[in-house]
Amino acid sequence: MVRFSELPPEFWREFRLWRSVGNELNGLSPPGNFVGSMNYPHINVGALINDGSIDASILDNPEEWFKHGFTQWDIVKLRSRIVLSRIKVSVRSFNNSIVNKIQELSIGRNPVDVEVRLRRLVLRALADDYHAPLGNVGELRDLRITSNVSAERIVERLINDYDADARTAVIELYRGSIPVSRIQRIFAVGLLGDRRFRRLVPTRWSITAVDSIIGDHLRDEVIEYDEVGQVEVHEMEYMGNRYFVILMPGPWRYELIELKMPGSVWNRGGSSPRVFVDYEGTRGMKGYAESTGGAFYAIRLGILEYLNKVGKQASAIAIREVTPEYKVPVGIWQARETVRNSMGINVRRFSDVNEAINYVSNSLLTGSLWLNYSRLIREFKSDLIKFLI
Repeated sequence: MVRFSELPPEFWREFRLWRSVGNELNGLSPPGNFVGSMNYPHINVGALINDGSIDASILDNPEEWFKHGFTQWDIVKLRSRIVLSRIKVSVRSFNNSIVNKIQELSIGRNPVDVEVRLRRLVLRALADDYHAPLGNVGELRDLRITSNVSAERIVERLINDYDADARTAVIELYRGSIPVSRIQRIFAVGLLGDRRFRRLVPTRWSITAVDSIIGDHLRDEVIEYDEVGQVEVHEMEYMGNRYFVILMPGPWRYELIELKMPGSVWNRGGSSPRVFVDYEGTRGMKGYAESTGGAFYAIRLGILEYLNKVGKQASAIAIREVTPEYKVPVGIWQARETVRNSMGINVRRFSDVNEAINYVSNSLLTGSLWLNYSRLIREFKSDLIKFLI
């Protein structure tokens, strides 16, 4: 969770404005929702509401945040303007009228006018490495939608298709150019998949599920392509997170190495970097990426989109170096959008993997520490020796 003591004065000025919010609020939903995970399967589900004082369409739109180059403090200030208006229900509570309204507004492509009545408002911050931060939580008494909700035909078709499984629906929405963040939002409120298996899905789970489903789909296409001809290093940086993606000739294999430096958000009091690693082979991994979590799937998505675009496959190592500049967790969207928008822009090519290793090690603030944890480098060198023999 974020520490209030580390938030800048300008955030507090924004934050305190919500002290004037009463038990009734007429405003806009971006549209957006949030589904909690505590006490599953009895969880909190809510709509994100703003009083209309700022452009609501930007309040829950990670793709636009990256495009505009928002800083982590921009995100904190922006999200402090939202009230999460929520109720506690079972994950299968689809006969609840408030849940139905949250579902309805969640499919929208434009802000939706709403009226809410709250039991009480709590000033607090919710933030972790999965979802974007939230600044205010209200216990919901009633919610009314007072404008038309507009959605694309493909969205309406798939939420009304009770025979297509969730995986098929996610892939169709992605192919239909529906933004990933919107697919995650629709997935979270149980509007996709076979009727028998629909349920509310905690936001942190829906984010990773959608990244994973789309990534698996892209991987199945990428493994049919020819291999890259030389070693490539792609560099990118955003919000104090530095990324190096090494693409090497070979079949699809993928490894994420996270280096969380002392003073950064997940290693505030440490004296040395914390290292987390996950790996998958050509056909993926069994189970979940326990060490790196949602970052594994978010970063993989951007790499696979790039390989699909250039029609190549490769063995890929992604290195995420989290520096002390990353003070507040803003959500895993920053990793996804950085990689998917930056692959191929700042790229260096090498004829030898050792040259690439030296370049990356000299560029990282943590030096060659990553190399001690790379299974993929060991496999690559072993494959090369076998080839030469």
